[in-house]
Amino acid sequence: MRNQNKSHARERHARSHYYKRYLNLLGSFFIVLIIIVPLITLIRPDVKFSETENRILTQLPRFSFDSVTDGRYMKKVEKYAADQLIGRNFWIHTKTNTDRLLGKNISNGVYLGKDSTLIENFDPLSAEDVAKTKTALNRFVEKHPELNHYFMLVPNAISIYGDKLPLAAPVLDQNQYIDSFTSGLNEKTVILDPRPILKENTNQLLYYKTDHHWTTLGASLSFQSVAGKMGITPNPDAYSVDPVTHSFSGALVSKSGYSIKNTDTIDVYIPKSEDDYSVVNYIEEQRKSPSFYASEQLTGKDKYAVFLDGNHPLVTIKNPVNNGKNLLVIKDSYANAFIPFLAPFYSEIIVIDPRYYYNSIETLLADYDITDVLYLYNANTFFRDTSLEPVLNDE
Repeated sequence: MRNQNKSHARERHARSHYYKRYLNLLGSFFIVLIIIVPLITLIRPDVKFSETENRILTQLPRFSFDSVTDGRYMKKVEKYAADQLIGRNFWIHTKTNTDRLLGKNISNGVYLGKDSTLIENFDPLSAEDVAKTKTALNRFVEKHPELNHYFMLVPNAISIYGDKLPLAAPVLDQNQYIDSFTSGLNEKTVILDPRPILKENTNQLLYYKTDHHWTTLGASLSFQSVAGKMGITPNPDAYSVDPVTHSFSGALVSKSGYSIKNTDTIDVYIPKSEDDYSVVNYIEEQRKSPSFYASEQLTGKDKYAVFLDGNHPLVTIKNPVNNGKNLLVIKDSYANAFIPFLAPFYSEIIVIDPRYYYNSIETLLADYDITDVLYLYNANTFFRDTSLEPVLNDE
């Protein structure tokens, strides 16, 4: 009997010992999680760009008393901490898997829709911020009445593929925002609206399932539908369609953390005529290319960068046509798949991305004898970005 008591006592002592070790390990884990991880995040150099999410990450905001008192500073700090957190991709995947077990169907602003389609949520800035962009755009058009101004806001998958969203997903009506903005533009601005043609072809793959961009088919159909308003007569039979990869896993996979096994195919449209060639000049990189497509990007994570080698501050494109028409494209990445269709109709195309371009737009207009301007954005980026205003104001 005494031996049995001693045996039970040893077992209790062993269990107590292991329990204490478990608590110590758990405590150490939370210390690492709460103290050490944020400390390392602050000490290490900031990451400027996320290849997996294909976006610029928030940098440490500049301190000012005004930004602290009105709350802007802390909001920026919160976003900075989330973007720069060490092991960010691991935490995203962990949270996503936990949420799915709880029955949630949105992660980091990305819905998991039907047919394993990832759809980015529409989350616009305040009406005040959007109004500033509209004012700058209208002033720029008024300042340059000698130019032909074309404005094109491309809807996102959340607007065109609404039937693929989870049941009763609480989303804003993107069309209302597009209509409200375009209706307030200067009357000299020609509105190019690709929504009708996109809605007519929802049975086709107009957007990638794993990425926020539209497909080359979506860009091609849209070009054909709006070209007439630009004085262009398109020839849809002028191109052959070639798939360049079947293994594109886009930014929404990394952003959401969803484990999507299916990948997308990227097609490029190649002119059938050997005379339809262009020379693409990446100004800042001091590099030229005889193609709109950068095949070397197909070996990397962001395969969508095959179009115009991704985003650059300034790109010039010389085309085999001498009609005296020079087009300035002010854009985001959606334009990269659209611009090749414009090449046969302009002697030169100048492309700037306001997120990276900091030089004078007035000088640019004069240096390149610009005759036409195309503002081309997708709605998600346009209503979340404020970089267009300072460029148009030439600040």
